[in-house]
Amino acid sequence: MRFSGWSSLSISVFSALVLAAPAGAHLSINPDTVQTSALVDLVFSVPNAADPIGIDHVTIGVPEDFVLDDGESISGWTQSRTGQVLTWRGGNIPLRQYARFGIRGTAPPQAATVLFSVLVGDRTGKSITYRVSLGVVAHGPRDNGARTLGKAALIVALIGAGLALAALFVALYVWLRPPPS
Repeated sequence: MRFSGWSSLSISVFSALVLAAPAGAHLSINPDTVQTSALVDLVFSVPNAADPIGIDHVTIGVPEDFVLDDGESISGWTQSRTGQVLTWRGGNIPLRQYARFGIRGTAPPQAATVLFSVLVGDRTGKSITYRVSLGVVAHGPRDNGARTLGKAALIVALIGAGLALAALFVALYVWLRPPPS
């Protein structure tokens, strides 16, 4: 069969995109969105969906505009670093299990989508490379943490103070009004 309009390069790129997209859906990053220039801890959840031997090495290639500080130390794994690349070796992710690998660094200074390359492999040399995206936004998500709870507590306190003041005025009115004749 002849593909006259397709070069071998375009067939290879198309095959890589079609075959890699479903596999990438299994590997995740948390959080998947960060604020520009923020100090962040990223956690990559790396699954072993189909390798009966078990995954024994994981390599995370960090984009150049992400300032890498360090990687998480994981019991049973040795870690090495070369520039923007962290590698964990010697552990084992059994079939149908996953492990988490954390990194710390500073997000890029401009809003963009950056791609991390995550290579997972077994001791036979078989490996898969995933491309994992991280959204970098100029304004972070709305604060749903302690500051929001603090604001709510302040509002409740102000309402309570207003009600207490109103109760005081009612009590003073009742106490100071002349007795009925």
